[in-house]
Formats: sequence, structure tokens, C-alpha cells
Amino acid sequence: MLAVDPGKETGLSCFEIEPGGEPVLIWSAEVDEETFIIPIRKELAEHPHLEVACERFTINAETAKKSQAPFSLETIGNLKQAVRDVGRAAESIKLQSPADAKKLFPNPALKQLGYWHVGGKGHAMDAIRHGLLYLVNTGWVPSRLLDDD
Repeated sequence: MLAVDPGKETGLSCFEIEPGGEPVLIWSAEVDEETFIIPIRKELAEHPHLEVACERFTINAETAKKSQAPFSLETIGNLKQAVRDVGRAAESIKLQSPADAKKLFPNPALKQLGYWHVGGKGHAMDAIRHGLLYLVNTGWVPSRLLDDD
């Protein structure tokens, strides 16, 4: 499964999970707006049925006050095209709330689970959160967070 935190600097994470197993973080990265699509196209070419999750970006009054930069929307549009290019519907991308991802997987939870990206500005960490949120929504239970250790 591939997760995307879209923006001028885009966070990416790629997980593998076997039924009943724990997710394995294969790789994570922060990439710029000119190169972010390269690893996405590579993963989709190798795994055309790869599940894809992406942070939902909604323009509202607060967003408009902060910036008119269209980077997140452009990134999502490019992601949709990359999915279409492997014969899938753009609607197969699971768009998720940033608040849900951060609420379920704050930094202490990511540390406890052992999923951490070193370096960058936090965008790869947000992509990891979205990957884990997607996995929870499709049946994975983060049992290590429930342990009373």
C-alpha cells in the first residue's frame, strides 16, 4: 500500500502487510513537486493493484487566507492520473482526513509502533500516518498500541 501526503514537499510511504501480520514499512520519503511522481509511477508499474491512500485536501476560508498555492491539489491530480495510467479509476484512491490520521497516530504512537522517518519536515511522517490509517480502516489492529507494557 502506498500513502501520500500531498504538497509542495510531498510525503510518501510504502507498506507491505500479509493477512494477519504486522505492516512492514518498505520505504518512506519526502520529495519535491518536480520528482514526487517518479516513485509513485515506479510502484504502480511494478504493482498495478497497489492500494493507494492520500490525505484529503479541502480548500476552505482558512486555507484561502494562508496561501493560494495549489501544490496539494496539483499533487492529487497527478496522483489520480498515475492511477488512471495503470488502468484504474481515480476513485480507487482512498482520500483520508489529516485530522483522523494525526488523532489515531500521533508521534508517540508511531514511536511505540516503530514506524519513524528520520529527517525532513514531517511530510513523510504524515504519509506514514495515512498508510497506517488506511490499514486500520481495512482491518489491521495496531495491537502493540493496546499492550499494557
